[in-house]
Amino acid sequence: MSLGSGRGAWAIRLGAVLAGVAITLLLVWVGSLCDSERTGLLAGGLFAVAGVGPHIEGFTFNGELAAAVPSTAAVGMSLVAWRRDSTRWLAAAGLLGGSAMLMKQSGFDGLAMAFAVGLAAKPKLARVGLVAAGAAAPIGASALAGWLSGWHAYWTALVAYHFDPSTGAGRLSHLHQSLPALASDVLPLVVVALVGLWIWRRRLEARFALVWLGAALVGVNVGGLYWAHYYVQLLAPLCLLGGVALARIRVPALGWATAAVVSLPALAFLGAYVQASESSRELMVKYALGYDNDARVARYVRSHSSPDDRVYAFVSRADFYFLADREAASPYIWAHPLNTIPGAKAALARTLSEPQRPRFVVVFQRRPLQRRDREVDAVLDRYYKPVWRSPSRTTVLEEEKPGSVG
Repeated sequence: MSLGSGRGAWAIRLGAVLAGVAITLLLVWVGSLCDSERTGLLAGGLFAVAGVGPHIEGFTFNGELAAAVPSTAAVGMSLVAWRRDSTRWLAAAGLLGGSAMLMKQSGFDGLAMAFAVGLAAKPKLARVGLVAAGAAAPIGASALAGWLSGWHAYWTALVAYHFDPSTGAGRLSHLHQSLPALASDVLPLVVVALVGLWIWRRRLEARFALVWLGAALVGVNVGGLYWAHYYVQLLAPLCLLGGVALARIRVPALGWATAAVVSLPALAFLGAYVQASESSRELMVKYALGYDNDARVARYVRSHSSPDDRVYAFVSRADFYFLADREAASPYIWAHPLNTIPGAKAALARTLSEPQRPRFVVVFQRRPLQRRDREVDAVLDRYYKPVWRSPSRTTVLEEEKPGSVG
């Protein structure tokens, strides 16, 4: 599994910007299709600012942001299919809706919208079949690759571990911890979106919007961990409904001023960030200090290894592999699947002890695993030795030479 790249972190940041711009423009299109040009502009404007979501990590290139691009495009194509009674556009909507699910399993909201449009006119069965056929292309290709590489591992990693009992037990706790971020960035959008939904209450578009928003809400709840960035999936449908409400304000300037008020959490954060000192900025932006440490560790590993060497990091440090430009030795790079998928820790222990084991193992956390596996500990003690420690107490372990292993 290779996450390395020589392009640097700017490529990821550029990806986030391009995704945000794409969703903004797509919302302008979607709003124009289902209501008016002014609704589209306001919906896009809301997303362009409120979509930064400083507390829900809307500014990062997460899976929800990436999946929202084809998903929102699927919504737009579904509306074109509805207006023109076009089967081609409906099939294309299914294709993009299915593609979004390959970027994030919960990104099925665009596909749900396509199915809703398919059911809105006759012949319903044929139209739904076209959507399913379009979605089957990317999803089927992924399933085929999973079958060829090992279905059990594919299904467990992609779907089954999300429903692990340990996740369900902590669901309410995770949800409670995420509520402050949700309230800070999303609550103002929810209020204005409810107004938009009320305005549309007698129109078919209201049902379509509810399907889109409802599917996004289900997607947020599927995983059960309620990481802040899960809520990014709600932004596009909320901004559309918000645009509907704001477009009904007769004075255009007042409509845009209200949009600024709705976006105030993001605007206030950006204003404070611009005025803050360099050290304060690092504290304001989540992961900034962690990124600096990851980059420092990555430089050490990159300078003491070759491009052919594999590495492993405990745990949930995908940026480390990218920054070090080194291949991850195990597919289990995230804490939750490593802690919940049966046999994951044993597989990791085998990877760390095999003859072609990774050159470096980096321990970012003191207790990276729940119920720390003795087998993993024993392997680290036998085959690796500490060679460097960062100021943030991240420890780099290097593979012991074959002759020195007891």
